[in-house]
Amino acid sequence: MFADAGSPIDANGTMSDDLIGSLVISGSASTIVTRLKELLASGLDELMVLPVPVQQADRELGQLMHVIGSL
Repeated sequence: MFADAGSPIDANGTMSDDLIGSLVISGSASTIVTRLKELLASGLDELMVLPVPVQQADRELGQLMHVIGSL
């Protein structure tokens, strides 16, 4: 799937930085809002958003829900 889209994964299963950058949005709330708005403005009909907790899963999930609610 990724190779067909121009972002092959090597034999070790390693993804390129570009591929990771296109799949993962991280940073401050404003950075995430900006990127989500860019993606939505690009013509997507649907956007799947999944949390990737780093330290405090409950707090981070709450922050993500706030961000999504602000769109």
